[in-house]
Formats: sequence, structure tokens, C-alpha cells
Amino acid sequence: MKITKIKRIASTSRFHVYTDERYCGIFLDEILARHNLKTNVEYDEREFKKIKAENDEKVSFDMAVGYIEKYMVSEKGVKDYLKKKGFGDNTIQNTLKKLEDYNLINDEAFAKEYFQTLSASKGKNAIANKLREKGISQEIINSLTEEINEEDEIEKAVALAEKFVKNRENTPKNKQKCLAHLVYKGYDFSVAQQATKIAFSNKGEISESWD
Repeated sequence: MKITKIKRIASTSRFHVYTDERYCGIFLDEILARHNLKTNVEYDEREFKKIKAENDEKVSFDMAVGYIEKYMVSEKGVKDYLKKKGFGDNTIQNTLKKLEDYNLINDEAFAKEYFQTLSASKGKNAIANKLREKGISQEIINSLTEEINEEDEIEKAVALAEKFVKNRENTPKNKQKCLAHLVYKGYDFSVAQQATKIAFSNKGEISESWD
């Protein structure tokens, strides 16, 4: 096989490499230099695959680190990102293992930070669903939700409820709308119900029966 084109990516140390007129992937300058890879030179296909595997793991790791530096992300998030970039399963698994060894990905730490970030605007149920979508284990989710104090949940739910009922009268229809809004935001039904009653009460309006 023959390398037919090597093109630098902007001002980085990465290059797009083409073999036999077909796109082969991104290569690092250190790999190109170490293995003396040049255009219009024939290479043994088996040896080239070994070189590419070595290169892909380095590129995958570098790209994953860059991604983690920009975004708060779970292990699944990194995995999905690398898949989109075209890396194979073995390369991705090796990259994830290396990231774990360097403690650059930690789903438990990610989940705690994610919970804290969203807790002001969403209830624990909504955040738990978001974490499941991001590949966080149920065990980690349970450990976080078990630490949630119901009084704190009610306090946050009341703050949201007060915003919702600010310009609304105390009617059964508006109470149901507020209740549904809070449940949609991820609060337990009992918490949403208490928060709705408190919110209308704080407006100086006596809460009617829920029947």
C-alpha cells in the first residue's frame, strides 16, 4: 500500500493521511516522524496497520482529553464522542481505561457535579433520568438521591412554584397546572403538592381543597 497524501490540520501537530487515494485517518507528527511515513512510498500493509493502531490510541487519547477539558462529561459521553470521530471499539476501550487510570473520567464525581448544577432548577427525578441517559449506573444514582433531604427539595420546589403562580389566581385549574409543572420538573408528587399549597399561601390566598 502507498501513502498518497499527507495534509496538516490547520496549525496543529495532526495530519490527515490518505492511502491509495482513500482517507485513512488522523496521524500525529511524532508517529509520522518515528516511522518515517512519507507520500509515494510503498509500505507493508500489516506493518502499517500496527503503526495506525499505535497512532489511533494516541490520537484518541489526545482528543478525549481535549473534549473533557471543554465539557462536563461522563464515560458514556466520551465513548459516544470517540465513536463519532470514527475510532474502533478496541481503541476506545483502551482510551477509556487510560483516562480512568489518570482519573480523568469518574462517573461518580461527574454525577455529583451534575446533580449540584441542576438541582436549583430540577427535582431529583428529572436529574436522575438525565444521568441515566448519560450512562450513569443506577447504583451511583441511588446513592445520590438517597442523600437528598426532602425539606431541601420542598424549598426548591416552592421557589419554582412561586414563580409559576406569580400572576395566577388560586383556582383548581391553576393548582393542577402548577402541580403538573413541578412534577414535570422532576419533583415527587407529594413534594409538588406541598410546594403548590405553600406558593399560593405565600401569596396570601387560602389554598382550596385538592378535590
